[in-house]
Amino acid sequence: MAAEPALQLADISEPALATFWPPAPLWWGLAFFLLLAVGWLVRRQMRQRQKQLALRQARAEWAALSASQSAELNQLLKRLVKHYQPTHPALFASVSQWQQLLQSLTAQPLPDLQHLLYQPQPAAELQQQFYHWAGELLRQLKVQQLESLCSN
Repeated sequence: MAAEPALQLADISEPALATFWPPAPLWWGLAFFLLLAVGWLVRRQMRQRQKQLALRQARAEWAALSASQSAELNQLLKRLVKHYQPTHPALFASVSQWQQLLQSLTAQPLPDLQHLLYQPQPAAELQQQFYHWAGELLRQLKVQQLESLCSN
């Protein structure tokens, strides 16, 4: 006996739906390169922050000083230059050469350091000038300027 042809058909099964997981190899490669790029950017940012640490600390230390502490302020500037250029000749030279180096970092006039640092009672006006000059210098100064001092 012949069965009806419609009864002999099996149910039509649909193919499984394509899901997002596991991703195609192209997506794995893209994710890998994206992670590499993020890692490189984070490392670069951390190095940059580490380079700028001494300058940030100098700015904070300047804020803690008063205008009457000219010698301490001068030492702060010397430590900052020494951090970025440990063998710079101006660190071991006369006050006038040190003053020339500082003056080369900014266009603002610098008070006479010889008079300011080695007089028993320097004028309060000179101390104020030096304090504000150093504050402005520290605000404007960039790490690249400090690192390129030897080429100047």
